[in-house]
Amino acid sequence: MLNILFLHGWGGNADSFAPISQYLARITDSNGTSYRILTPTLPCPPAAVYTLEDYADDVDAYLQANGVARCVVVAHSFGARLVAVLHARHPQLFTKIVITGGAGLPVRRVWVRLKIGWYKFWRRLGVPIKGGSADYRSLDDNGKKTFQNIVNRDLSWEFSQITAPVLLIWGARDKATPLSLCRRLACLIPHAQQQIYRHGGHFAYLEDAARFVRDVRNFIEGGQDASVVK
Repeated sequence: MLNILFLHGWGGNADSFAPISQYLARITDSNGTSYRILTPTLPCPPAAVYTLEDYADDVDAYLQANGVARCVVVAHSFGARLVAVLHARHPQLFTKIVITGGAGLPVRRVWVRLKIGWYKFWRRLGVPIKGGSADYRSLDDNGKKTFQNIVNRDLSWEFSQITAPVLLIWGARDKATPLSLCRRLACLIPHAQQQIYRHGGHFAYLEDAARFVRDVRNFIEGGQDASVVK
């Protein structure tokens, strides 16, 4: 039996990958191996202030409770941040890694950086202005501090240390984590393979679930090479 851990994005839950995980739970691979599906729900936002290490602790506890020492991981958006932290802690934990629409690298878009700088400037002057994304504005104080702990973390070094086989699946039309992030991750992880969904957005894994399942299975089972597809 092969363990597959699914790590959802911010605001998601155990059902975020349901169409994918439920299908995989019903099949066996070409070698007759069945898949054991692991879908923890991470507190996003949490009741108290969290750091990425706190989230990693929660995942560690979940894996220990389920007797998991090694697994394949499929991570979306925020989940990719946890992959980087967990791999740094336990380099042998993940046998293979799939990242789709992953976050964890600093934003390079000039207009975003200017907007953030403008917001911080007025906040330091004590001017009460509204700022941040809709997700951020909807959070309570603990949630906002947690969000800041997460998005301000540059995980470039952690990603560069990943040694497990990696497949990056990205939507070319992803606006939350643009395709440029995929390219940068591919540079940091030289052995990473890429699959680009031309018409996909941030939730490309749901928008073309059949293709996503096929690509993940090929990667996990060591089938055809998942080279760049535009």
